[in-house]
This record gives sequence, structure tokens and C-alpha cells, in this order.
Amino acid sequence: MERLHDIGEDALIERITAGLSLGSDVVAGAGDDCAVLESADPAVYELLKTDCLVEGVHFAVDSDPEQVGWKALCRSLSDIAAMAGKPRAALVTLAVPGDREVAVVEGWYRGLRLAAERYGVSIVGGETSSLPDKSNAAFLSITLTGSVAREACVLRGGARVGDAIVVTGSLGGSLTSGRHLNFEPRLSEAAWLAANFRPSAMMDLSDGLAKDLPRLAKASGDLGWRIDLESVPVENGCDLAAAIGDGEDYELLFTVSAESVGELRRTWAEAFSGPKLTVIGEITRDMETPLQGGWDHFPNS
Repeated sequence: MERLHDIGEDALIERITAGLSLGSDVVAGAGDDCAVLESADPAVYELLKTDCLVEGVHFAVDSDPEQVGWKALCRSLSDIAAMAGKPRAALVTLAVPGDREVAVVEGWYRGLRLAAERYGVSIVGGETSSLPDKSNAAFLSITLTGSVAREACVLRGGARVGDAIVVTGSLGGSLTSGRHLNFEPRLSEAAWLAANFRPSAMMDLSDGLAKDLPRLAKASGDLGWRIDLESVPVENGCDLAAAIGDGEDYELLFTVSAESVGELRRTWAEAFSGPKLTVIGEITRDMETPLQGGWDHFPNS
């Protein structure tokens, strides 16, 4: 009997979403960082995103509760950023065993509130459910709405042969450093990019460069890539393998025309004092640089 570990996460998603009926107002459905829909305003798209945070998978049982809440909302915010969007409202679903300490759940919600206040999100409701006592895992699920100007929206499927491949920040070591719990989604950086350079494709780096770059290339028409491995921005204390394969960096991965790279570098340095910008390669017709690693919820056993 075929098991999930036999096919992996991406193949599973392809199977269960194949043939889904989509309305005429759907601009982008499953397979991008957010769903994109037409809105009442023809100049604005509506964005929808859901993400879950599972204890033992996305955070440890002894993680700081406030940081867990922060991460829960910021994961979805990072996907809104990938579309160059602006977040609006969130629904929070919580499933937790009844023997869990109240203070832990209160800590999760403190973190949620801090992130919501920081990034202008209204938490407007949700759902609370019990899990059997002695359960090994609780989970928080966030559904987030947002919007983006029609002309500013960036999908992950528009890269062209010859485009430069660019990442923000440094990659690797997110788990060991604890950065996966307290990162900042690149909302302002993505909006600036869309307004000034209109990336041809963009997504957030949540599963690692080795997983996410192939997804961007596939969405762009089964293209390939060439990576200058020496240029990959490796976080201090990490090696190249970690930078490529660890995941949970929550940086931006995007493509722009090669001709715009010089101006992009110059104006980025003027606009942002925080995350650096690094050109790591280019989009090609065929894959030229094999990449190993990346996060898969159902890895081949």
C-alpha cells in the first residue's frame, strides 16, 4: 500500500489539488504562496493564506510560548510578503489537550498579539478545540487575509531564462540559532521591490533553497537554474549545506532581469540598512546546479 513517505509532500499536494474546480475570480490557487482572488475593486487583488504550527514539528514543547505565537502569525505574513501584499485580518484555530497549562496558551496569544500589532493585523476570531489529554502535540492554525495592488502582485511562476536569482538576508541555522521563532517577515522589502523593480517571480524561503528554488523554476515553466555556490549568503556559524538545506529562513527568493541588478543593488543599500541582498545565480533552460536538502513533511523513509 502506498504511503505518504513514498511520494513526498510536493507529489501529495499535486495529487490532492489536481482537478479542483476554481471560479472565474481565482487568479492563483494552490501552488503559490497565497491564493489570489479578484476583489470588488478591479485595481486590487484579495490574498488568502493559511498555515499551521504543530508542536514537535515547527516548535519544541519547551519553546518560549510568546515566540511560538509570534512565529505562528509571522509564517503566514511571510507568504503575504512573497506576493508583495499587505496583511489585513487573521483567524486563529487552536487545538490543545485539556491538561496543558493555561499560562502556555496565554503566552501563545501574547505572541500573536505582539505580531498582529507590529504588522497591522486584526485578529477577528477563530476556533478552539480540545485534543485528548496526554497528547504529544498541540497546534495553532492561522488563516490570514490581505490585499495587493493588481499591478504589484508577484506570483512565483514568472521567472524567465536569463533572470538573476536573488535572496535577502543570510541562510541556514534557523533552528539551532532560534531565529525560526523570532524572524521578521519581509513585508516592507517585498513591497519596495514590487514598486521599484517588479520581480518576475517571488516566494518566501520556508523549506530551504534546495526545495524552494525548484518550485519557483517549475512554476515558471519547468525551467532550470545555475547557482554560484560561493555567493550563497551563509549565516555565521553555518556551512553551505545548512544554508541550502535547513529551511525556515523566511527570507525572499526572487528573480529580476539581469539588466536591473546593478541599480537594484545600489538602491537597496540606500533603502534598507537591515537585510542584505545577494545575487546567487541565474535562471537557465535546464538545471545546472544540483541542490541537496530542504524540508519535506513526508520524506522518503
